[in-house]
Amino acid sequence: MIFKHKFEFGLENINSEKEITNKALLQFLENCASKHADSIQDGVVDIIDSGITWVLLEWNLKVLDRPKYGDVLDIHTWIRNITKLYTFRDFEVYVDGKLKAIASAKWLLVDINTLKPVKITDELVAKYQPELDKNAFGDEEFSKIVEQDAYEQEIDYYIRKSDIDINNHVHNLNYLDMAYEVLDINQVNNVRILYKKEIKYNDKIKVLGLVKNSKNYIKIYNLDDNSINALIELY
Repeated sequence: MIFKHKFEFGLENINSEKEITNKALLQFLENCASKHADSIQDGVVDIIDSGITWVLLEWNLKVLDRPKYGDVLDIHTWIRNITKLYTFRDFEVYVDGKLKAIASAKWLLVDINTLKPVKITDELVAKYQPELDKNAFGDEEFSKIVEQDAYEQEIDYYIRKSDIDINNHVHNLNYLDMAYEVLDINQVNNVRILYKKEIKYNDKIKVLGLVKNSKNYIKIYNLDDNSINALIELY
C-alpha cells in the first residue's frame, strides 16, 4: 500500500538559496512515515502503549531537483520489504507531478525498556501491505558505509537538551547538524547515514570529518567507551 500526504514548508526549512535543506526534507519524510503508521494504528501513541518502538538504522536520500520555497511536497511512502526484524521503507517526493527526490530508510522494532529487537508479526506485515516489487532506487545498490582509516578534522560536540527526542536520545536528524559542524559542506544531493548506537544527553561526543574524492565522510563516536554512534556520507 502506498501512502500519500502533502506538506507545505516554511522559512525555517530553507537555505539562503530559498531551497529546502536536507534536514528539513528528511524531517518531512519522517513525518509522512509517522502519518502512515498512525493510519493503521501503528503510530507513536499505539507503539508506546504496546511497549515497543521503531528505531531508525539507516537513511539514504537522493535529491534529483531540490524543491524551492513555495512548493508543496507530495510525498509517497510505502513499506518495500519486511523481514523478521527489519522494515525497509521507501519514499518519493513530487512537486506538481515531477519527481524531486527519492529515499529509503531501514527500521528495527525494539522493546522500549530493554531495547532488544522484537520479532515483526504477520499481523503487522498485513497492516502495511508491503509493495514488494516497488523500489524507489530501482536496481541501484548501495555500498556498505565503512569507517575511514583517518580523518582530517575533529570537534567535541556538546549534546543539548533540544537534541533529545521522545525516546530520550538524540533525534536521528540532529546527527546532520554534527556533520555540518565538523566540515564546511556545500549543498549536497546525496545523504547516507548509518546509525550504530544511540546518543544520550550526558554522553561525551567527538565528531570527525574527512573530504576525499568529492565525498564528505563523518564519524561520530562516544568518548566514554570509544564506540561509534554513526557513520555519514554526504556528496
